[in-house]
Amino acid sequence: MARTLIAGTLLVSAGLTLGLRAQPLPGTLDLDRAIELALSRHADLDAAQAAIDARTGSTRQAGLSPNPVFSLQTENWRFYGNPGFSASRNLDLFAWVSVPIETARKRTRRVELAEADERIAEHERQLAAWRIRQSVKKAYWEALATASDVEMLQRSRETLERLEDYHEVRVRLGATAEVDLIKVRVEVGRAALAVSGAELEVSRAKIALLKAMGIPELSTGFGLRQPDAWPVEVSWDHAEATRQTAEKALAHRVEILLGQARVERARAAVELQRSLARPDVRPYLGYKRSEAFHTLIGGISIPLPVRDDNAGRIGEALAGVRRREAALRATEARISAEVAVAVETVRRRSEMLRSMETGVLDRARETSRIALAAYQEGGVELLDVLDAQRAQNELDLFHSRLVFDYQLSWVDLETASGTPTLSLSSDGAQSAACFGTMVE
Repeated sequence: MARTLIAGTLLVSAGLTLGLRAQPLPGTLDLDRAIELALSRHADLDAAQAAIDARTGSTRQAGLSPNPVFSLQTENWRFYGNPGFSASRNLDLFAWVSVPIETARKRTRRVELAEADERIAEHERQLAAWRIRQSVKKAYWEALATASDVEMLQRSRETLERLEDYHEVRVRLGATAEVDLIKVRVEVGRAALAVSGAELEVSRAKIALLKAMGIPELSTGFGLRQPDAWPVEVSWDHAEATRQTAEKALAHRVEILLGQARVERARAAVELQRSLARPDVRPYLGYKRSEAFHTLIGGISIPLPVRDDNAGRIGEALAGVRRREAALRATEARISAEVAVAVETVRRRSEMLRSMETGVLDRARETSRIALAAYQEGGVELLDVLDAQRAQNELDLFHSRLVFDYQLSWVDLETASGTPTLSLSSDGAQSAACFGTMVE
């Protein structure tokens, strides 16, 4: 009955898991849902979990004591002579059981090593999950950026199409040369090609997002939800922000925890090899039958480490500790450099964005508006209008890309710090968390 209940529970759990994995993509995919699907479907996490299960089995095996050994021996066999041989009368029979006794806490050292391997496997799964989460987040923002490019280019095309309609009317009335209409139509064609190219980039970005999520589907018909969040103005102290973020990274980055676990594992390997240098004791107790006598036998067996004292393995394990400690120091240095680059990138992009939004972008839009109005009054040439429109389009596109690049720089800073949210300003007003919050 109990086995039936357990089997039924496992089948239900497996069905729920398969049901979650079989769910189709929603019509509109927000960031939180994308991360949830990635963490529930990605095969890398299944492989990491299998590694944890394997390490758990190794830990259980390491804690087992050695099995007793049963030995059976006979002596005095012969196939000739007088009187004849009788196994029941002439054969000496020995039967004994020996129980190996491990010294120097070998079983404890094995368990410590196996538990260290288990912790490493758990940290590796955490690292895989964190990297999947961050790669999905970055791919999502990249896809949003390409979708924004399409919207920007479509607005530019619509502006040129209105200008084309204006010239068609003017040509029919005989107030404008047809060559001007042809020039506008060329620009409309270029804008349409730019929109088509941007739409292709959207499809590629969505496929990259699905790849980051670990989903083998190639359907790109789903939509993306733009979060109700805007870049914050960065005004923190650069050196202090770098120091604080580096401290967070060294405390929270899974690579640091993984490196520390590997150092602990290497030290546990040293202790195990030192314990293996100590010989084990194997006492035995048994039965002996010699002719008509039944007696007991007993003794003890101890290896003599006069040639092999395990010095080579101990030296190898000590070198492994030094290697893991050096690798951990290298990881700490690399993470500190990553944090410094990420903080600097956020600051520089914030300055670029503020510079654009406080003059350059507005002036370009105003120039385009004035040029169009002046052209309609006959004050400027058509080429001046088209040049002004192209300049505005390029700046609008650059501004849109810069907004998303700035948001991506926060994602990079989040990745460098190893924490899902950041608050680097003294009053806690600026936070990278605003870029990771999706709203309906």
